[in-house]
Amino acid sequence: MISFFRKIRHSLLEKNLLSRYLLYAIGEIALVVIGILIALQIDNWNEEQKERKREISYLQRLEENLNTDLEILDLNLAFYAQVFDYGQVALDYSNGIQKNSTSDWEVLVSFFHASQIWPVIASASTYEELKSSGELSLIQSTELRNKMSFYYGGGQIRYQQTVGINPPYRKNARGQIPHDIQNYLWEHCHITNGDLQILTSCSPGADPERIQKVLRKLASDPELIADLNFYMSSIKVGEDTILEQRKLCARMLEEIRGYIP
Repeated sequence: MISFFRKIRHSLLEKNLLSRYLLYAIGEIALVVIGILIALQIDNWNEEQKERKREISYLQRLEENLNTDLEILDLNLAFYAQVFDYGQVALDYSNGIQKNSTSDWEVLVSFFHASQIWPVIASASTYEELKSSGELSLIQSTELRNKMSFYYGGGQIRYQQTVGINPPYRKNARGQIPHDIQNYLWEHCHITNGDLQILTSCSPGADPERIQKVLRKLASDPELIADLNFYMSSIKVGEDTILEQRKLCARMLEEIRGYIP
């Protein structure tokens, strides 16, 4: 092909057809330019296809992370609602209120379970990989990137500062409940299944006189009750935080599923 065009140029020059040669030269240049543009367009298209495949791969992994988070957030919300209920029973007792249907042992279990925590850390492996590799821009949706930034940033910080704290009440209460009773509570009133915590009721693990003695000690400690009040307040605020994180997680999942073929 190159030799063919060369022969044409030589022929035109030999015949002294300068104007035709110039037109030919311009046409040849135009063909070269068009060829280059087409090649660049193909390269760009191929690169876009590669980036799209990488974006889909990341979106699929983000979907997996968020699916896990959604399940855990639901469990976390139910867990802290239960802890809050236990705390209310303990606070009522400290204020001289005890339902007839609630035994002293159940109140003691409530003082103990009110100290439970289950801080959740979002499944951020894919998001952190996108950030550290400088490939966050692969996610074409600016809105989705902004949601992810808050979900893994400010939203997680809000969680850690409310229900995600290690409350002073936890140390204070467990420092006052006798060790053997705590061991019994762990063995009979608490179930761990992987990351899941299940708080349950159980039969008494001490005689009534001893239970009453421990309860009087707990309920008459103003510092302990103040710590419990603070923790219950944190849980109440934290419930809203968990709900907001859950809503955001669900919205991101919906958006991601719309981008994945």
